[in-house]
Amino acid sequence: MSFLDRLVSGLTLHEAALSCAVAIMSQDGELSPLEQRLVGLFRDQFSPLSDLDEAAFRAALERAIRFVIENDLINSANIPNYVRTHLATVITQPNHRAELYRYAYALAMADLTVDADEQVVLNALLHTFELPPSVKQRAEEEVLREFYVLHHAIAATALGLIVVTADGRVEQDELEHVREARGLLAPIGRMDDVQFALVYDMALMIHDRFLLDPDNRQAFLDNIVAEMLNTHELGLQAFEYAAAVATIDGDISQAELDVLRALLNVLKIEDADGEAIFSRYMTQVRTIDGRPRA
Repeated sequence: MSFLDRLVSGLTLHEAALSCAVAIMSQDGELSPLEQRLVGLFRDQFSPLSDLDEAAFRAALERAIRFVIENDLINSANIPNYVRTHLATVITQPNHRAELYRYAYALAMADLTVDADEQVVLNALLHTFELPPSVKQRAEEEVLREFYVLHHAIAATALGLIVVTADGRVEQDELEHVREARGLLAPIGRMDDVQFALVYDMALMIHDRFLLDPDNRQAFLDNIVAEMLNTHELGLQAFEYAAAVATIDGDISQAELDVLRALLNVLKIEDADGEAIFSRYMTQVRTIDGRPRA
């Protein structure tokens, strides 16, 4: 990068890439500590960032965060001009432009879907960098393939959290069982405690931001859970995991029963298969909505 480009943009190559990462993660509000961590964890999507040691990376990230705040890039209306003025003058190599799109897309998909404001960022990169459809498709396919296990694990864990909060109460036994019962569901059953802790935090972020709303919960079940747990075996595992979480405290609510019933439809589980699984867990249920079970 020339001195003139550096002077005009105000950013180094590393800072420019990180400012884009921070901008896309900030479109739903202030950058959380978890989102800062994800910016770092996914940084190998943009190869020049892999050359930085941890101290240099943290310094570049702090500069990028300040830049995003100072230029109000949380407001998606400011994104197109930012990409033209600050990114296009710094990130000039075609391979780096393709990698930055892949990095941004990977971060956008951390919550399993690309929302409208995140799409503004991605569209600005595509348009300003003049990335052809083949580059876009390849980048997105690479992300979905590389993070296949992570995305499925997040969806599975979010399902457990949906069950816990279905009745508007958070029972500690149920919350702990989201972790303890993970062996029932393959995408999270193979993870160690450290790996699962990250997945749990990501699922909790999605849950608290989007899944407290009943319509959003149903859409998540219909679109994300149905797509990611889309084999017969995974469907049965997911239903058993949800049943185990819902019944661990010896009580089950009508709202939790409704979620389980919805899951049968979403996961295309035959009633007989669902009943066989659920009956095993109902043996430990003493009360329904706090009232003695008939």
